[in-house]
Parts: sequence; structure tokens; C-alpha cells
Amino acid sequence: MIKHILKLIWSQFRSNTWVLAELLVVFVVLWFMTDYFLMQGVLMHRPVGYKLDNVYQAVVSLRSSDNPSFIEYEEGSEEPMRNLERIVERIRQHPDVEVVGLSYYSLPYTHSNIGNGVWRDSTRLNIRYMLVSPDYFRVFGIGSILGGSPEELGAKLPGMKNTTDIVISAGIAETLFGRTDVIGSELYSGGDSVPRHIVAVTEPVRNDEYSIGHRHVAFGLFSLPELAGEEEMVEEDLTNVQITFRTRPGIASADYAGKFLREMKRQLMAGNLWVSDIRSYQKVRADYLANSPETGSRKLFSALGAFFLVNVFLAVIGTFWFRVRRRRSELGLRMAVGSSRSGIQGLMIGEGLLLLTLAMLPALLVCLNLVWMDVLSTTVMAAGVGRFLTVSLLTWSVLAFVIFLATWYPSRKASRLEPAEALHYE
Repeated sequence: MIKHILKLIWSQFRSNTWVLAELLVVFVVLWFMTDYFLMQGVLMHRPVGYKLDNVYQAVVSLRSSDNPSFIEYEEGSEEPMRNLERIVERIRQHPDVEVVGLSYYSLPYTHSNIGNGVWRDSTRLNIRYMLVSPDYFRVFGIGSILGGSPEELGAKLPGMKNTTDIVISAGIAETLFGRTDVIGSELYSGGDSVPRHIVAVTEPVRNDEYSIGHRHVAFGLFSLPELAGEEEMVEEDLTNVQITFRTRPGIASADYAGKFLREMKRQLMAGNLWVSDIRSYQKVRADYLANSPETGSRKLFSALGAFFLVNVFLAVIGTFWFRVRRRRSELGLRMAVGSSRSGIQGLMIGEGLLLLTLAMLPALLVCLNLVWMDVLSTTVMAAGVGRFLTVSLLTWSVLAFVIFLATWYPSRKASRLEPAEALHYE
């Protein structure tokens, strides 16, 4: 069958040349688009490292200074810090709350973060430095890469105060050491001349599903008294302290955040500080991704991809429809000498798929050159043999499906003609 189709293609080489050229160009463009969407899919399905079910954020605000109830504190007073601690403790004592965590510019699905750098030998990394309380790991369900629980991981933080110890993510360990079992190893942070000792390695964590660079994360102990004791700190800075909490299983509901805020409104006021909003972290994630520039880019590329596929389908179906109509006399002759209707239909579809396969061979050479010239992004995955073969197979499959649809209907319609009627086209 294949040998016979090859003879047919060769006998109509001049007309098939344009079809092959069209399929070659389409294959290369679609190959590049398939690679982009495949890498985006791989990135989106990699674990972020945060368990967001039953997690809520309490947003702390400061009463306006022109408010009659505004309290003016003496300079250096610890009362503002005590007020924040009171709010945290009242949330912790609520019967629905399992654990409360504090952090400073260290929440996922946010644009704000603290930057730092670490290095080992000649390899340097820009990292996200996260200041968190020990219970932060319990709130977000972050465990050790070696299988330790969030509680065990959080227990490492209190002993790190004023020491050279450091907790790093699996992303840093893999990049700097090529492995994750690096507890006890050393690296340097920032401009330090004294090495830091790795006391724990967390599971892979990153800011969001689109994030690549933010998978390099190190954790430090957040201390509210130390923050309040900074010389230039003002009461407004306390609103930057991030309060998150996890409720007990089975408690959360669609309207739980609003219900919690209404129930605790008076208790969540202390001095000039008050909790202005309770947010479900699932909603925080949804809002962040919906407004992310990467989401807009994906929608744009998806629209362009859909537009391209529609045009490819119309071009291919037009080409093969014309080919089938032009060869009605040949099909009539085949039926007259005994070819079945299914055989005629299979011949047309097989010819289209074989043309695609022939066009794929030079197209793959073009795609190999794209890989060789480093046109492809390697931030998600190295441009290796596995990636090349996967993208090539997916591209062929998509085009094969389009060609099948483009040839099935006209070939089916042609095969339904009576042989005598088809021979009239001769």
C-alpha cells in the first residue's frame, strides 16, 4: 500500500511539490508553537510547594491619623508591636484556627519579595530571601525534601538566630550542588566572608506556577521584636507584617473569610491597628494569576495558535479537496476495476499522511538548526533529544489529525459517486 502511494506521489511530482513545500513551512511553524505550549504546560504542572487549602490571610491596616480614635504613642514605644501581637494571639485562639504564621514580604503569589544572593565556588545565584516564623511551614504545608514534616522544619528556625545557619530550598541545592542531600554543606550569602551552614532543605518552592527564577529560596527567622526595634521603623511598617492562618479540616466554606471577619471584627482591633480584610488564599492565587502578565501572554499566544490552526486547516482542506475533485476520473476508474469505497477513502487519506511524513523529514532538519542556534528557551527544560522527539511527534500528530479531517470528507464524498458518473470527468 505504501509503495503504491509513493508511486502515485512520484507520478504527480510537480503538483505535489507545492503541497510538500506548504506542509514543510506549516510543520516548522507549528513545531515551534508546540514547543512553546509544551514548555508552558510543563512549567504550570510543576509543584509550587504551597498547600493553599484552608489557608487565609489577615490584612492589617492602620487607622488614619486624622481619625478621632487615633492614638499617639511616644517615640520608641513598644505598644504598637504589642497591639499586633494581640491581634495575632486572638486569631490563634479562635476555635477554628489550627495554626498562625507570620512573615515579612515572604508570601507566595505576590510581586513583593526580599532579594539576596548566594554563591558556592564560581556559581552565584540571585535568590528570594524569606523571613518567616516557624509556624509558617505548617500554614503552607512545606516539608523537608528528605521527608521531614513542616513541624520539624519549623523547629530549625529558632536555633538560627545570630548564627551562620541557613535553610534553603531544593532549587538552590540542585543548582549549586547538583543534589538535595546537602545538609551540613556550606555556601556563602551576599558579601559574607564566613560560610553559612545548611541545616535543612525544603521541598521545591516557587512564587507561582509561572515562576522560574523564584524557585531559588532561602528562609530566615522572622522576629517581630527585632522588626519593631529597628531605628527607622514607624507604626505603619507593622502593616507589612503578613499574617496567615490555616483552619482545621472541614471548617472552610465559600463564605468563610467574610464570616470570620464579621465574627471577629471587634477582637481584631488593637490600638491603631485593625484587620481590614480576610482573604482566602485560593482566591489570592486566582486573582494573582488572572492579573499576571504571563497569563496575558499565554492567552495571546493561545489565540494566535488557534487562529493559525484554523488557517492551516482551511488551507489543507482546500488543497486536498481540490486534489480529490481533480482526480475524480482516476477514482471512478479504480472503482470500475473493483476498488471498494473504503479502499478509495483509505488511499486518499494515506496519501495525505504520507505527504506529511515526507515533508516532515526536511522540516526536522530546519527544527534541528533552530535547536543548534539556541533559538529555543532552555529556562524550563534543556533542549535535549527527548524534548525534540516529543515536540516532533506532537506536531506530526496534530497535522496528521488536520489532514485526516481535511481528506476524510472530500474522499468520502468522492467514493460515494457511481463509477460511471465519476468517469464522466475524464
